[in-house]
Amino acid sequence: MRLSTKVRYGLRALTHVAYRGYASAHVIAEQQAIPSRYLEEIIGELRKAGLVVGKRGPRGGYRLAKPAAEIAVAEVISVLSTASTNDTGHPQDEITRLVEDSVDQRFESAVGELNLEQLIGEARERYRRQAADYVI
Repeated sequence: MRLSTKVRYGLRALTHVAYRGYASAHVIAEQQAIPSRYLEEIIGELRKAGLVVGKRGPRGGYRLAKPAAEIAVAEVISVLSTASTNDTGHPQDEITRLVEDSVDQRFESAVGELNLEQLIGEARERYRRQAADYVI
């Protein structure tokens, strides 16, 4: 399973905000290398879903609407996933339907209850391990 660019950018933006507590769209876009117009669209969807709240003005920015431990990665994926342009709706044959259902169930099981807080913790641990590998 490959995540769409929108989902990847959304997860990066959310973890950025979760890690820092508060950030402007400009700072997120710059530090996460996300096109600013695309980020605004993504943040709009995250705001509508109740995952972030924003403050307007010169000192404006975004913060999480609830604790990172309460934001499931599966929820973010669901909010930001869009149907493929080649999607024709429901498959016409039973085999394709069975395969798609099986893949969907396994993906949901794999993502499980992973939340932003756990994602940040795993990223920190991976970074520590990589840094330790380069110590001479």
